[in-house]
Formats: sequence, C-alpha cells, structure tokens
Amino acid sequence: MRIDVHDTEIVPGAEDVTAGLLAHMIEMVGTWPRVPLTLLLRDEGGRVCGGIRAMVALCWLQIDHVWVDAALRGQGHGSRLLQRAEEEARAHGAIGVQLTTSTFQAIGFYERHGYAEIGRLRDRPPGEDRVWMAKRWG
Repeated sequence: MRIDVHDTEIVPGAEDVTAGLLAHMIEMVGTWPRVPLTLLLRDEGGRVCGGIRAMVALCWLQIDHVWVDAALRGQGHGSRLLQRAEEEARAHGAIGVQLTTSTFQAIGFYERHGYAEIGRLRDRPPGEDRVWMAKRWG
C-alpha cells in the first residue's frame, strides 16, 4: 500500500474518498436526502453580487460560503439571503443550520440572526479564530 499526496484541486480518485464516506454514512444512519442550495443575489444586469452556497444533509443546513459584494454590505442583502436559505432548508426538512466563520468576518451578523457559538479553533490564521456557529429551529 502507498500514500499519494496531491496539492491540486482536481485529483483522479478524490471522488472515491467522498463516495466511500457517503456509503459508510448510509450504512450507519440510513439514507437521508442531500439537497444542495445555492442562492444568488443579482443586480439588474444579472451580475452576481452575493450569495450563499450550502447543503441540507442529515436534517441540518450546512452553510459553506456566504458573500455579499463590499459595496452592498449593510443594506440588508445578507440578512435576506440568510433568511431565504433557512426557509428553503426548513422546506427540505432541516431542523437547524450550522456554519463556520472567522473572527475577522461576520460573527456579530450571525449572532443577530440567532446563531450561537458551538466551538472555536484558535489561531486560524494566527491572531484570529475560526468559529463554529449553529441555530436550531423549534
């Protein structure tokens, strides 16, 4: 047996790891729907100015990316995106939402929307922390 190390994003065989983990999860907890959610904020010309990329899996919404163009921040667009993502997740059976952010990003924004810190990784990057946050509905 050997271990191959790759430092590129596209690696033949990488999907085998994901498929193997998914098969193990199904064996352990059964089949649960996995619903990808992408919400895009577009201007009148159709240009993407913000959005959310997420996945409903195992009854929780996992938000992976949230972004609003700097020129549009503070105008309620992030709140609208987040609320809509939560509505869509609930429609797909989610019981809560989880995400990670950083101390240099939007902790206060998420706290204002009812999220609570559930974990913290110090010095990611040095001098800042990675923060896990969640909100359960119900």
